[in-house]
Amino acid sequence: MKIMEKITEECREAVQKAVEGLYKTKETNAIPRVETHIEQNRKADASCSIAFQLSRELKKSPFEIAEEIAKNITPTETIEKVSALAGFVNFAFSQKYYQIALSENQKEKGKQGKKETEKKIKKQTGKESEKQKKKAKQKVIIEYSCPNVGKPLHIGHIRGTIFGHALKKIREQDGDSVVSFNYLGDSGSQVAKLLLALEIYKNLPVIKTEKDLLAYYVKINAEIEQSEELQKRQREILEAIENGDKKIQASLDKVRKLSITAFDNSYDLLGVKFDEVIGESAFIQDGRKVVQEAIEKKIAFKDKGGEIVAKLEPELPNTILTRSNGTTLYLTRDLALADYKFSKYKPSESVNITGSEQNTHFRQVYAILQKLGRNYNNKHVGFGLLTFEGKKLATREGKVILLADIIEEAKQEAKEQIMQREPLLKGKELEERSLAIGLAALKFAVLKVSQEKNIVFNFKQMTSFEGDTGAYLQYSLVRCKSILHKANEESAQEEKNAGKSKKEKREEKYTFNSEEKELLLLLSAFPVVVHNASKSLAPHILCDYLLKTAAAFSKFYSLHSVLNAEDERTKTQRLEIVKATANVLENGLDLLGITTLEKM
Repeated sequence: MKIMEKITEECREAVQKAVEGLYKTKETNAIPRVETHIEQNRKADASCSIAFQLSRELKKSPFEIAEEIAKNITPTETIEKVSALAGFVNFAFSQKYYQIALSENQKEKGKQGKKETEKKIKKQTGKESEKQKKKAKQKVIIEYSCPNVGKPLHIGHIRGTIFGHALKKIREQDGDSVVSFNYLGDSGSQVAKLLLALEIYKNLPVIKTEKDLLAYYVKINAEIEQSEELQKRQREILEAIENGDKKIQASLDKVRKLSITAFDNSYDLLGVKFDEVIGESAFIQDGRKVVQEAIEKKIAFKDKGGEIVAKLEPELPNTILTRSNGTTLYLTRDLALADYKFSKYKPSESVNITGSEQNTHFRQVYAILQKLGRNYNNKHVGFGLLTFEGKKLATREGKVILLADIIEEAKQEAKEQIMQREPLLKGKELEERSLAIGLAALKFAVLKVSQEKNIVFNFKQMTSFEGDTGAYLQYSLVRCKSILHKANEESAQEEKNAGKSKKEKREEKYTFNSEEKELLLLLSAFPVVVHNASKSLAPHILCDYLLKTAAAFSKFYSLHSVLNAEDERTKTQRLEIVKATANVLENGLDLLGITTLEKM
């Protein structure tokens, strides 16, 4: 258990003991919850609001109760002071707490958000608890990106891909074993349309890239709604896909191969990899078996038109499982996919990440699985729209901005920012730095917003070195590294004379000032923040934390000299704080999939 977790538990137990002693009862419904205050301008390091809960039971003012509780808590080695304010029991942490927090960071190089492994726990204790055994066996599947073959990755895919990758890394940091899963749309009506286009159009360009495929897809969509003959052929192709027709499968394999190659190029740029990639066409036959099971269990019926319909009303709308011609739907194949995942991986949790327009779809999928007796722990994260210049994009209309083009635009904006600061920088270094900053800007712009909200891209704001941007965080880390680099250069020149005296001075007690305490409190919260972001499936929690940490570092650095500190002991201690900040920023950015730099 890390220092912030320890002191939070210590505060909670102290409040619990005081309540039991004061009010002579263990039966109260009030549960003490302690929250640490890691925002700027805080009035306490931690506080407890139990007095408001007790007020109703005891019929006393929460202000009076908080005063009574605070007076009955004795300070400890790490809790310097307990007081009451506005009905809250407030805790001020001691100098010892901040020293431990700093030492803990240095020892673990800022990776204190990483949960201890089963092997490490057993080595330290000689045994493992049942809770630890259970935790060590937990496996999580996170399904994300999930593009349709025959279409390029575009702005509509970017949010799910970036979000899923960051969540994977955060969950792994929090101790889970994660399977990253990419489920490709290689069946259904949209693929049938594309294969129809390849079949009838002979005057379009030879297909070499995903952009060529898009031209076919756009053209067929413009014509198919006006032609009953084309609609009929589309249905025939769809049935051929479902029945495994060899000629159709050959065309589908060609499209799938070309698409995956293009997808992988984009994923490489984003630094994204998957543990398993599989197409929905693999689940057509198993989907039909699930439908038959649903009929036998009387949770599905055949309607007048011949479709098989799942009974979900009144909680949810009924939904079609197979069409009148027997072909499956996306939802049908999702049911079989769930069986596949839980049979192969036996996960404790499976998370689907898609646009929020699929919220109802996944509620229906999960409800059907429950009715079938599948007690799978499924969760769905639906994210809002991501738009450019305020317009929703639709692939079928050709109004699409490709992911590769978005990355290039972000790179060029970042290059302009760099050239304003270093006009002589050229060549490979300029290109690599521009790409790293552009990608950081893009990823952070996606991740800093809570998933249910919409996002409108503004490339100039995204790539700014100031404000709530990925580039700002990269710059903050570069500044930390620059300070440490200069200190190392100075230290190398004075090494022979300074070694022994520095060691002796490190053993002296050091009093942290308010800005240092504010920063160290944030740094010590890193494992708690990682856990909260993991548990809540919310990377924006980590983004917000990193911005606060960078701001607290900027405040500390602007008010207190590091390299020109008043004495050697102060300089040494502040350098350790800078190093601790660099550790957390570097690890935090890595969890978001953001590359760190040595120079900006």
